[in-house]
Amino acid sequence: MLLKKLLLGIAGVGLGIGLMASSALAANLRVLAWDGYADADWVKEFTAESGIGVDVVFIGSDDEIWAKIKGSEGQDFDVFAVNTAQLQRYIKADLVTPIDLSKLPNQKDTLPRFRDITKVSGDTKDGKVYGIPFCFDSIGLIYDTDKVKPAPTSMSVLWDPAYKGKVLAYDNGEHNFSFTALTLGYKDPFNLSAEQMAAVKAKLVELKRNVLSFYTTADEAQQIYQNNDVALIWANYGQQQVKALQKIGAHVAYINPSEGALAWLDNWVISKGVRDKDAAEKWIDFMLSKKVSGALSERTGFGNTVVESSSAGSNDKLVWLNNVEDPTKRSDLWNEIKATP
Repeated sequence: MLLKKLLLGIAGVGLGIGLMASSALAANLRVLAWDGYADADWVKEFTAESGIGVDVVFIGSDDEIWAKIKGSEGQDFDVFAVNTAQLQRYIKADLVTPIDLSKLPNQKDTLPRFRDITKVSGDTKDGKVYGIPFCFDSIGLIYDTDKVKPAPTSMSVLWDPAYKGKVLAYDNGEHNFSFTALTLGYKDPFNLSAEQMAAVKAKLVELKRNVLSFYTTADEAQQIYQNNDVALIWANYGQQQVKALQKIGAHVAYINPSEGALAWLDNWVISKGVRDKDAAEKWIDFMLSKKVSGALSERTGFGNTVVESSSAGSNDKLVWLNNVEDPTKRSDLWNEIKATP
């Protein structure tokens, strides 16, 4: 009987330790992020500094983020990364929680263009901050430095007859209408009138006659470049494409056009179901450290919001992607353009 009590006591202690461990694990900060946004060494350092454990789930598309957050009504994750064009969707669906800037001392040291979050379209609503800018990339122009001289300053070079048959363009109606609208001088490339839409369509028909090929992936563009006489690439994948091309020995450079470059901006956001808001804000502040931000740009080629990088200089004009007036119409018109002889 004594042995039985002793064994039961040991089992009880073991169960208690197991429950404590499970409880500690359950208290981990739950992060949903793109690959490259929560590297293992950063997670390890954050835990060492804060004592907060982290569980990271990586995602591969905007649709996947929405499915995971909406599917659980924000209960499965504490903090996640999403771009400004998508964030308003989460705010409208009441899936995110306002962020207290006073808990983010590193935010005060971000680059000037990101410091006043009220001026970053899509990150606030009704005076409350929902998104903290973390990283970005512009959608600029790659040019072969041996073939394009002088160095271009505007996307208008894509229409130059000198480069007929030497242009690679991205196969996407929304983006193509937007960047062409900027080239034509329209202030809001995401909300075009019927008249502006017709003008952009006509301009894109002209562009098609200069294009060697349209691509959908960065690897596809690189393969076409290697096997053809290409002078200019409309770089949907920005600095990632530049780094990949330079890695294979291509003599290329990159510009953000003077009329403005389309750009995406990803933010850290706190979910409606956050279990420990203080821990989530500590994570965001840690991500805004110069060490992490600098390493992010070094490893991925993306721009960061803390230290200057090659993605965009302080004088470059960036036009953050936003929802467009009619995605279906743009897609239909783009198909018509591609079908035009």
